[in-house]
Amino acid sequence: MRRVLLALALSVPLAGALAPAVALTPAPAPLAGEERQAAWVERARSWLEGLGRFRARFTQIGPDGAVATGTLWVWRPGRMRIEYDPPAQVLMVATDWRLVFHDAASGQTNVLPLSETPLAFLLGERIELDGRVRVVRVEEGPAEVALTVEDAERPGAGSITLIFAREPFRLARWEVVDAQGLTTVVLVDSIEPEAPMDRQLFVWHDPRLWGDTTGIDR
Repeated sequence: MRRVLLALALSVPLAGALAPAVALTPAPAPLAGEERQAAWVERARSWLEGLGRFRARFTQIGPDGAVATGTLWVWRPGRMRIEYDPPAQVLMVATDWRLVFHDAASGQTNVLPLSETPLAFLLGERIELDGRVRVVRVEEGPAEVALTVEDAERPGAGSITLIFAREPFRLARWEVVDAQGLTTVVLVDSIEPEAPMDRQLFVWHDPRLWGDTTGIDR
């Protein structure tokens, strides 16, 4: 479950339904290609950094084909909430620079420093693609551009490919490959930019103290 949640940890607004896969080819090389790739990276960075506060619905497709849905809230810097729809009983809250995973079905709760997760990349004050999270490959297709990123400190831990539609430029889908080579796809729709939201959404309520089983404040 943690691998799937980390896939969602980098969820950002996607455009519509899952687009068909396209054949991608590396951008031209040498110098002109390097400059072209750098331009794509900067355009992607700027687009991601433009995301501030939003609410959205998401659909997750697991490596076994299983589909789950839920709601995502983001308020940068540092705050995110992900709730799965029933029958799943999973909640993830990024708050106070920590990340809380709660599975009400098992009663298990895990807490990690936000800096040790991909959320540090997405939820920071600025989006950085040349630090701990770095772009390792840029590919172009006729309608899409793909940027593959990985953790510079753990290059064997897996990768994330951001696939952007070129016209108009937008993130079309998100594919996470874990250390075992398994792929999870996350799509987000029904996006509400600058949606009104209560800061209490990003406050973790420990069910052992609050007498419920979800950790979800209503």
